[in-house]
This record gives sequence, structure tokens and C-alpha cells, in this order.
Amino acid sequence: MHHHVAREHSGLAFNAICVTKHGLPHNPLINSGAIMCCSLIKPNEGEAEQFKHSINFWKKLAAYKRVSSDNCVYLSEKGCAHTNYSLSHLMMGKGAFPNGADIEKTLSFYFMTCSMEADCEALAVIAATLANGGINPLTGEQCMQPETV
Repeated sequence: MHHHVAREHSGLAFNAICVTKHGLPHNPLINSGAIMCCSLIKPNEGEAEQFKHSINFWKKLAAYKRVSSDNCVYLSEKGCAHTNYSLSHLMMGKGAFPNGADIEKTLSFYFMTCSMEADCEALAVIAATLANGGINPLTGEQCMQPETV
């Protein structure tokens, strides 16, 4: 991942049209970084499989509490995506995406991930899982490796 996303604070707005001098997003917590991360998740699968994998991962972190998606949010994200397309084309022009990356597919998956929602109980379990080194305290399942957390 760190070949495609940097680990530095940008100091700019989450949707700033800006990349590092190497053409990479500053970090995964801004739009450009999140888009780049979406291009790295199951890149050989379709958007539906990518989304299924992603939402199942969050459900596992949440001990299978309520994690879902909101189609209205998806449509809203998709409908006002000019800045995200600009960021994607800027990164593509700089050669930051992995070989074979498809901007349309990546953005479609990104909009789906933006539509994910969870209630407070699910978010609390996710936080507890992260605080517990990636082991879900309710299920005992190893969801992430401690070094990743």
C-alpha cells in the first residue's frame, strides 16, 4: 500500500486537489488516499465483489453488529463526483495508480464505501477490536494483525 499512498499529513482539506511530489495521495484518510486504497482492494474483482469483501470485513470487526449501506448516499456521492474524478485523473497522470487500474471501477467502488453506515454499538465494537490489537473482544476472532492496527 505504501507504494501508492504516503503517510504524511497534508495540512489541507480532505478533498484538496493535491498530491505529494511523487504524485501520491498524502495519506489514506483524505479523498485521494481513500480512492487509491479502493484501487488496491481485490483489484481483479468487480465492484460488487469488492464491496461485499469490504462490508464483510467491517461486519467482522463489529462482531456482526449493524453495518450496512445507504443507497441515497451512494447516489449522492456518485452525482457530485467532479472533485474525485479530478483527483483520480491527477493521480493517474502522475502514474500513482497500480498498473491496470480502472478509474471508473475504482470510483464506483469508492462511492459504495462512502455509503457504508454503522450504528453506535457497531462502531464501539470496531473501536474495541482495534484497541484489542485486532482481536474482536466479543467473538475472539483475529480480524487484523496487531502490526496493521
